[in-house]
Amino acid sequence: MRNKERVLGEIGKVAVNFGSLTFASLVLGTIIKGDYDRFAMLCVGGGIAFLFITLGIFLLSLGGEK
Repeated sequence: MRNKERVLGEIGKVAVNFGSLTFASLVLGTIIKGDYDRFAMLCVGGGIAFLFITLGIFLLSLGGEK
């Protein structure tokens, strides 16, 4: 059972980091480059990042991070 908690905790950490990277690359990269509609990309990128971060926090709580 301890291995399952550890795996969930590690997957949670990866999901939170992936959410941060998604926000930085999609949202900030698009705003700076400016080839696409900025508001739409802000909404889409922010939504995806929010989902990954929320999922990561949920998995971290299941995994019992120290």
